[in-house]
Amino acid sequence: MGATKRRLFGSVICSCLAFVLVACHSDRRESFYASLADVKKAEAGAQSWIPDDLLPASARSIHETHEISPSTEWCAFEFIPSDSQGFREHLNSVDALPLSHVPSPRASWWPSVLDGNLDVEKIHNAGFQLFVVERPVNSVETGIYLFAID
Repeated sequence: MGATKRRLFGSVICSCLAFVLVACHSDRRESFYASLADVKKAEAGAQSWIPDDLLPASARSIHETHEISPSTEWCAFEFIPSDSQGFREHLNSVDALPLSHVPSPRASWWPSVLDGNLDVEKIHNAGFQLFVVERPVNSVETGIYLFAID
């Protein structure tokens, strides 16, 4: 191998190594589940961050992204309209939000109206109704789950 080829190969190796190190440094992960049953399987293997007891039984096409620090999770899913009433019974309708800013998950499936500084009027104009669930995450922290349902 000539000197030029060795240098090119060396820079490709260094570039790949740098890419791997950068990728390993990120604490953001994205997952996709075809159904709620797939979420429960992943949860059994400690791979799911989705609180599956908050999702309707017919939840499907479930996209999830989470960040370890600070602990943040974004989730989008579809469900059968007939599940809507039962699902909403567990949610609290809100007109004022308990949080004013949602960091971007940097995912194509996430609605842009739910990125950054939240504006209730814009969210409603985009066709979403807002709901919140607050519940203990552990003995010290409370989790706030914001649902925007179209």
